[in-house]
Amino acid sequence: MVRKASLRKRRLAEPATLERLTLRVTLHGVEPAIWREISLPDSYSLFQLHRCIQLVFGWLDYHLFEFQVDGQSFVGPGNDADGALAQQVALSELDLAVGSKLLYVYDFGDDWEHEIEVRDIATLIAAEDDKLAHVLAGARAAPPEDSGGPFGYSETVAALKGATDEDDEARVDWIGKDFDPELFDRRAVNHALMLATAWGVI
Repeated sequence: MVRKASLRKRRLAEPATLERLTLRVTLHGVEPAIWREISLPDSYSLFQLHRCIQLVFGWLDYHLFEFQVDGQSFVGPGNDADGALAQQVALSELDLAVGSKLLYVYDFGDDWEHEIEVRDIATLIAAEDDKLAHVLAGARAAPPEDSGGPFGYSETVAALKGATDEDDEARVDWIGKDFDPELFDRRAVNHALMLATAWGVI
């Protein structure tokens, strides 16, 4: 049985024992699947997880987002919806186990829904390197910003394979003929994560 995540009543603080989570983040509504597997410490806040997802999917953080955890909503800055602030809740405060699932929604116009599943939890000795996030694996390029949600993006990918009318030609012009929906460069994404951590973006 899949175990849902729930919130522990603990303050946001560095846990006594550092745990490293392996999370499989899968974008809903697009086939073949677009996914990333991320390893990160559970001392990260939900807002830091948001920043990681933005980087590994190539999103540009233009829009609002929300995490849904066991019926509770956690939102980012500027979101007037009801919900706790994502930057005030650490992953260590969630009752996570292998198989736990969360939902991350980005851009309430295109409604990109990402299922987050905990694939592994490992206890580590706290070290500076252990505080970095890493991408372990992934598949396919993520859709560009403002590409119309799953349906609009799927139509654009189909147009890349062979435009049949003016609408298809406009989609190809918008996304660019060189866009490769199958491309995923793990090395480049990990470099971006490292730089973002060094610059304090994460």
